[in-house]
Amino acid sequence: MNRKLIALGLGSTLALVGCGGSSGGGDSSPQVGSFSLAVSDAPVDEASEVVLFFNEAVLVPQGGGDPVLIDLSGDGADSVDLLKYQGDNSKALISGQELPTGVYTMCLYVLDGNGQIDLSYVNSESDGIQPLRVNSKGSCSGVSGDTQSAGRIFFNQPFTINAGSNSFVAEFDLRKGLVNPVGQAGYFIKPTAVQLVNLAGAGTITGQLQDEQRLACEADESQRLGASSFQHTAYLYASAPTLEQMGDFIGEASYPEASELQEPIAAADISLDDVTGEYRYTFGFIGEGDYQLGYTCVANADLADSHETQSEGFGIYQSYGPVTVLAEAVVEQNLTLPE
Repeated sequence: MNRKLIALGLGSTLALVGCGGSSGGGDSSPQVGSFSLAVSDAPVDEASEVVLFFNEAVLVPQGGGDPVLIDLSGDGADSVDLLKYQGDNSKALISGQELPTGVYTMCLYVLDGNGQIDLSYVNSESDGIQPLRVNSKGSCSGVSGDTQSAGRIFFNQPFTINAGSNSFVAEFDLRKGLVNPVGQAGYFIKPTAVQLVNLAGAGTITGQLQDEQRLACEADESQRLGASSFQHTAYLYASAPTLEQMGDFIGEASYPEASELQEPIAAADISLDDVTGEYRYTFGFIGEGDYQLGYTCVANADLADSHETQSEGFGIYQSYGPVTVLAEAVVEQNLTLPE
């Protein structure tokens, strides 16, 4: 995929990038860093494909200077099936792009779907190919590129480009962010369900689901919740909730007043590893810190944009933790029967 870099404005900043020095006594060249961006995903149940066509990235320096537009469609928009890049797998969008060092905000623009496979779409198990859009429009901190038919993913948390290599991942959580609105055609991705992760400060949580625990969950939840179909999933919580405080994904909804429930920050499907014969999960690109894990076998009852309780067939079966994540390290947390 060819990449075209455009400075919006005077263009003087990028004209200086790569200069070795000046004819004077000092080196007036700005310091530069290498910027790379990939995308990854947490899973969703009702689709076999979730394909986004990325059009461009806009980076806006916070300390002044020219905004930078990186064209992702030099030989056609960059299409990514997010469901192929789960856990600690990712798909590169931008590789080794030189930028002046400093603090930036960024937007990614995704072309709106039209119900065909040449633009963003969801392949739904029930409805087939459906158009997919990002449910946000507009400029990036006042800077607008070629965005008339594209949705905006705005990362409102500034990030720093340092000298040397800077690698980031845009981590999608489709379980909390992919919505099929009633009465509207197609699907939307909520931009708030996408987080920008700096790989320099990120680690991985992975583990095995014990067979005895898997079977116990299915047996118990059949009795307790009346469940007849199952989706085994690990939920990740940023603080330290008890089992009773572990909530579901609620999107724009809310928990009952005075509720102590806490919403998970991510989910990872637990699937059979054909090589080892184990049921395993992986959370990739997790920031340093302490977390709690919740295990459920009825994640299929957890809708993205509403609050589900035991009455609707959802509940967290077992909690684990604390789990401490360190930068560039892998921590193992198996999901076992309580001792």
